Amino acid sequence: MSDPASDSAAPRAPGELITFLPPRVWYLTSNGDTMWCRRPYGFWFSSSEAAMKFAEAMGTSDELSPIGMDAKDLVTDEALGALRDMDVTRIFIDPQIDADTGDVHGTILRLSPVN
Repeated sequence: MSDPASDSAAPRAPGELITFLPPRVWYLTSNGDTMWCRRPYGFWFSSSEAAMKFAEAMGTSDELSPIGMDAKDLVTDEALGALRDMDVTRIFIDPQIDADTGDVHGTILRLSPVN
């Protein structure tokens, strides 16, 4: 059994989330603004290249483009509230797709519920 304090899947408050992220985080968008997601999952990447590689592997019909932001701007109450409004409760960090099964693997950060 894992220690909840070190488990990336344990719910995280905004101040804790930043410790798991690179200084700049990339996400995919189909409209130039809103993060593309597969509810309840969102996907964040450490590089534009990793985001594009994932988009190509997903094979979605949406035309996706990466957008980079400072990590500190993604973990504000406003940004996390926007994720919750999109029903995103878990964020994959640098996810990989299993070529044989199509399953997505990687570190998952679970957002803390609003009290």
